[in-house]
Formats: sequence, structure tokens, C-alpha cells
Amino acid sequence: MNTHPKRLTAVLVCLTAVLQACAESPTPAAPERRRVGGFTTPESVLHDEERDVYLVSNIVGSPVEKDDRGFISRVSPDGEILDLTWIDGASEGVTLSAPKGMALADGKLYVADIDAIRVFDASDGAPIQDIEVPGAGLLNDIAVLPGGSIVVSDSGVTVMDGAITGTGTDALVVIDPGGQPSRLLADPALPHPNGVAYADGEIWVAYLGAARLDAVAASGEPRREIALPAGTLDGLVRLDDGRLLVSSWDASAIFEVDPAGDAAPRVSTLAEDLPSPADLGWDSARSRLLVPLFNDDEVVLLDVE
Repeated sequence: MNTHPKRLTAVLVCLTAVLQACAESPTPAAPERRRVGGFTTPESVLHDEERDVYLVSNIVGSPVEKDDRGFISRVSPDGEILDLTWIDGASEGVTLSAPKGMALADGKLYVADIDAIRVFDASDGAPIQDIEVPGAGLLNDIAVLPGGSIVVSDSGVTVMDGAITGTGTDALVVIDPGGQPSRLLADPALPHPNGVAYADGEIWVAYLGAARLDAVAASGEPRREIALPAGTLDGLVRLDDGRLLVSSWDASAIFEVDPAGDAAPRVSTLAEDLPSPADLGWDSARSRLLVPLFNDDEVVLLDVE
């Protein structure tokens, strides 16, 4: 077959372009991010869906010192700080020293504060109740359980002379609607429970001292575990489609975990270059991850798919 040289050249150019396009498939776009500054050791972010505001817990100093210096901020979804010290440990009648994880249930805001859970009115921030947890080491994150109970992680650590030291109090603590605490799972050998999330009868746990997630039954019995690429895990949220998002200080990243994989759970990196990412929040209305940067005094808003 005879082919005109110019036509053959044009065909080859087109074919080369097609092959290059196939070989260089585009990589997924990184989540769009926005930074909001002005905080003081932000540890946790929570979306109050009813009032459509973000709540940020600020430790202000040591995470283990009972100094009544902690506060909680209110931030609009566009990143405007509406009230920096909405709930302030320095205010009369308010006890709040080193606030960490938060949860909302039945019009109440629950806040983990060293060895107690502080309960506030979710609408105006007025203090309602202090729930002491006897023998607690470092209460850290909170998740809401069915029936009005909450589950709280005790990371079992303290800080002495600038070093993190184990206390042997590692546990998951359940607090019933009447404010009575009980230990669902308690073992000094646990690798320091941190982030917790509940869904479909399972409590998911992320660990400060291990590069893995565990799922335990509501009765406390272990069900499964998922290995992750790096450790010093902190925040943990579960999305409506079953995916889990977890922050890692070691990786300065957010991992995305699909526990429903056929052969094995699928683990990928959702976002990187996020130093000291602490307790995560999730805005389901905007598909937005809320990442407090503990050491940078900022909160990053990540719009994800």
C-alpha cells in the first residue's frame, strides 16, 4: 500500500500524542485547602451542624496541667473567627484547662479535659455539668454511642519534665446518659488510645503508640485491625460511605482507609504536608475535613471528594 509521506507523518504525530496521553494519566487533584490562624494550641475541631459553625478546642499551654486556661472558639465555615473565647476557662463558673476531643448530643457539648468531661449547653456555651472519671490518665477523644451514652479514650500518658510518660490507664471509657463512667476496655498494654469513632455497632480506635486502627464491638470485644503506613495517630472520623480518615503526626498526613475492601482494606494518603495534625472534624454538608495543626496554631479546611 502506498501512503503519501506527509499523510503518514501526520498519522504518526497523532498516534504519538494519543500514546503519551494514555501513559501520562492525570494524578488525582489534591484537596483544596484553606488555613485559619489565631488559635492557641488547637487540639480538636467539631462541626456543629445545627448552628453551622466550627468549634475549636484550644489547650493554651500544657496538655496535662489543670490551669483553667483552655478555651473553645467558634468559627464560621468561611474561616471567620466569630468568637475566639466562646467558652473560656478564665471565666467565672467555667472549668476548662486543656480541652481536647469534643462531641455533640442532645443539645449538649461534651469536652474531654484531662480527667473529666465538661458538659456545656451547645447553644450558648453555658456550663451544665462536670463528670469526673476516677483514675483517668489523659482523656482525649469522644464519640457518641446509641442511647445517649458517649465513649471516651484514655490515652494513658502524661508529661513529666517535658517527656511523655505512660500512666498505665489506657482505656476506653463509656459514660451513660446519667453521667456514670465505666471502663469498656482497659489494659495497660494498649498502645495509648487516641481518636475514636462509632458506626454500625463498632467503635474504631486510633493509637498514639501504634500504626494501626482497631475496631471493637460495643461490648468491648476486638473485631479487626488495620495496619497503616505510619503512626502517632490522632484524629479519626468516619464518613457516611464507610471510609475512615485518620491523622498521623509521624507522616504529617491524613490517611484514607476503606475498611470494606474484598481482599484487604484499602489505605491511601489523602493529604500531606500537615505538621502536627490533631483531632479531626468533618463537615458533611461541604465534604470538608477540619484539621487542627497543634504546633502551628492553625486550622486547615480541606475540601475533599
